[in-house]
Amino acid sequence: MRPAFKTGLFALSAICVAVPLFAGIVSMSALKVVEQFTDAQFKVEPWEMLGDTRGSYLPGYGAVFTFEMSLVHAPMIWPFQMTITPEEKNSIHNRKLKQLPVLKQSMRDLIVKSASTLTTLPASENIVFEAHLLSQPYEEQEGLPWRLTMTAQRQKVLDAVQHRASPADFAAIIEERKE
Repeated sequence: MRPAFKTGLFALSAICVAVPLFAGIVSMSALKVVEQFTDAQFKVEPWEMLGDTRGSYLPGYGAVFTFEMSLVHAPMIWPFQMTITPEEKNSIHNRKLKQLPVLKQSMRDLIVKSASTLTTLPASENIVFEAHLLSQPYEEQEGLPWRLTMTAQRQKVLDAVQHRASPADFAAIIEERKE
């Protein structure tokens, strides 16, 4: 064999071996796109984002996006506002209870949007959104989780979109966990 031909075969075989190793790797730029549209979704009233969304890719599992937020803006106790009236506390709690279903729907929408955005995420892997819901120490917590996690397999989401699934069908394929 000629040396140039051997070198070409070697390069071709190296590529054939390397391609499967890199298949399914989600780039930082793809994660950044999802982080940005998640931040844009929640950086408007009444939400109060407490930092930026952080995305990670876990090979063999999927893409995970976490963020911290308060469901509504709640005043802090500080030297210029030493007390929160019972009426204010009740109002904050009721507004948060009303925002919880809105947050759930927003997170479902983000999973659907991410399924088509993360094109290199293998279809068998998951898309996860996790919201850490923070509160002021004086707030009533009854009925409110401190963490909400939604998980769905990318292929199931893509199939549901393709078949124009109903909201109930989407809810069935997205696993929800509240803590």
